[in-house]
Amino acid sequence: MPYLPLHSIPQPAWIAIGILLIILGLSFCYKGWNAMVLGRIHYWSGFLPFTIVSPWFIHLPPSERSLIKTKEGLLCHALIGPLFFLTAIPLIVAGLDLTSLGGTKALNFVLNAGDSSKPEAVRYSPPLNYQFPLAVRASKSIAKLFNVQIEEESGKRMLPKDRQTQYQQF
Repeated sequence: MPYLPLHSIPQPAWIAIGILLIILGLSFCYKGWNAMVLGRIHYWSGFLPFTIVSPWFIHLPPSERSLIKTKEGLLCHALIGPLFFLTAIPLIVAGLDLTSLGGTKALNFVLNAGDSSKPEAVRYSPPLNYQFPLAVRASKSIAKLFNVQIEEESGKRMLPKDRQTQYQQF
């Protein structure tokens, strides 16, 4: 199969892909609502490794005699629902960008709390190229937090003074 560069795909095809991504993202929003608010997800009860990721692949209601089961519980409210919403955000943003409806512009508005004077958090260039300057800025701040030396009081040391020099060389 020959290599097909992204720039050679016609614009109507990008719009169709964008619409499909928006529909898939909205499906994940619905699944996230069901999981977070109602505490209900559908999963496939077959082979275990597929069972764990199966909620991300089931988008239609199960038939009566299938291996797709319904699970309710606190795990759905606390973990699966937010993960569905986190899956929906990039799909919807990419779909809106591919259909020229400004998905990245809306995402930057939300991430910057409506303040247009702040630098953009995500950059988009067509057809499907994203850069994340927010991650670069955040990594510098997080590195500062983790590289701080915490001073300890001399009376609360875990190692005696004579053994501390032995471990400080590492």
